[in-house]
Formats: sequence, structure tokens, C-alpha cells
Amino acid sequence: MKYNITFMVDKDTIASNNIAPIFDSYEWWIDLAMKALECANEFEMRLWGNDFEGIQSGEKFGKKVPNNETMEIVFKGNLVPELKQEILTNYLTKEGYIKWFTLILKKGNKNIFFSAHYGDETYILVETKEQVNAIRKWAEDYPIIWRVDVFEVE
Repeated sequence: MKYNITFMVDKDTIASNNIAPIFDSYEWWIDLAMKALECANEFEMRLWGNDFEGIQSGEKFGKKVPNNETMEIVFKGNLVPELKQEILTNYLTKEGYIKWFTLILKKGNKNIFFSAHYGDETYILVETKEQVNAIRKWAEDYPIIWRVDVFEVE
């Protein structure tokens, strides 16, 4: 059995685009991304046309792929050390929100880290109840996380 773990996070400020949250702290997001980057080998970025900083990142590290389902600009590729570094240190726009509308980190064909709506909808995939319990305990260290939800997946 596998588990998707989602995080409900406090947000007080919305960016000028009226949809991106600006969090008081991003430590929780960085910590989750860092754990996923240890074993992820591929990425996908989904961006809107005005996500200029995210698009630059996608063009630098990935290949633009056709997207006939949504109006998003989609980049995919293999994770390289330079992209891992960017995800951990250069992840915010000048305005202060996560620069990727959606950032997915994959291990093979599995999404192990999924950050959508500029981080407002973030979840990870784990494989055991022990990992679920460890993540719940981990979340207690981040007061910005006000709820952790767990869903069984096959």
C-alpha cells in the first residue's frame, strides 16, 4: 500500500497575480523537496504564460512538451545537480512566491513530490505506515502546517 500525504498550510498574503500564495516560511517546502530530491530522477514543470521566472527555469533544464489538455506550458526532463540546487535555493519569484505553478518530482513514473498552485497544494508519496507516522511527526516542527491528510493509493 502507498500513501499520498497532503499538507494544509497557513497563508496570509496573495501575490499580485491573485492566485499565488506568499507563505511566511518556506522551510517546510524546502525540507520536503530536499527529501524527494534524494531519490527523484525526473521532473515536470507546469507553468502559465506569465510565469516568466519558472519558464526560464524550464527552458534551462527541460524540454518543452506538447500539452493539448490545458493551456499550461509544460517542461520535462531528467534531474541534474544544477536543477536540484535551483529547487533548493532559487525557488521564489522576485515577488516572493514559488516560481513554478506546478513542480513534480518523479522516481521512474511515480510522482513522489507534487507542488501545485505555487505550493498551495503540496503532497508527497510514501510507501509505509511508518513513513506516514514519521511525516506526521515531522510536520509538528512546522507551525505553518495546520493539517496533514493521508490517502491510501494503489
